[in-house]
Amino acid sequence: MSWKVMTPAEVCDLMDFWIAAPWPLTQEETQKLAVERFGWTIEVENGTPYLMNTVSNFTFTDVMTTDSRGRMMHLTLDISDTIREVTEESTAFLGDAFTLMVREGSSRWGDPKNLKVKDTVSARWDVEGGARVTFNFAPKGLSARFETPQGAEVERKLGDR
Repeated sequence: MSWKVMTPAEVCDLMDFWIAAPWPLTQEETQKLAVERFGWTIEVENGTPYLMNTVSNFTFTDVMTTDSRGRMMHLTLDISDTIREVTEESTAFLGDAFTLMVREGSSRWGDPKNLKVKDTVSARWDVEGGARVTFNFAPKGLSARFETPQGAEVERKLGDR
């Protein structure tokens, strides 16, 4: 079986782009930046625009964007294919990819805070400007989350949920 995953440099470069963005931004501005920079697309369903990472050709292409009061709070995307049948081989593949991504992230942003919730292992960095970057490793795939400075501040006030 063959699975796809972003390279460590690719996912960290993507996060560095968002770290350097001129926050605060609206959801529309964020989506426009993603289209211009990464070649992603926007699909409109029932009048609502959804950001899609159609470039990486992963199983699921949607990039979840969350805003509040007109400001982007965070975005989350798959950085690997979704594993349909979890095996020792798929777990080792994802684990190796995650380890390399965390190593690359650590070289850029310092040591992460390591978290584990149920079957998901996460590495989270508080980065320049008050934002946050999180890489997640679950048996079915890898994902990355970028919290804007505004979104990270809300999470801190809520006790880092």
